[in-house]
Amino acid sequence: MTAARYDWKAVVARLLFSLLLVFSLYNPSGYSFWHWIHWPGGEGGWAMFWLKLFCGVAVLGVHYIVWKAVIAVLRPYGVVFLMLLSGIGFVGLAEAGLLDREDPNTWLIAAMSTLVVIQTAGLSMASIMHRLTGVQHVEEVPH
Repeated sequence: MTAARYDWKAVVARLLFSLLLVFSLYNPSGYSFWHWIHWPGGEGGWAMFWLKLFCGVAVLGVHYIVWKAVIAVLRPYGVVFLMLLSGIGFVGLAEAGLLDREDPNTWLIAAMSTLVVIQTAGLSMASIMHRLTGVQHVEEVPH
């Protein structure tokens, strides 16, 4: 069986999904789920409680599923390797003067970008390996 040609649109879609997932939970701009639940709104801070609770459980569930899949594919050593690689990359950009070392938001965005890289790699790895080698990853289900 020959491996199919790999289309990079799938990686871009996974990158955009990871960006949305990580930066919608919290980002320094003030437009995130974290800022929304801490916005008092009205009624003594209990405005839209059930909607916020539903969205929180949904976001937590999606994060749990994604991270479980990422760790299953990359294994802990792969996650640590990508963290080190991203960290070295961001320190290199700071040494080159492309990142502001004094701004804490810069380092927060760098850490969040590291999470995006790890999620994108984890979500893409199984399909990349299947399309490059033709090997399928299946899970055995006991009968």
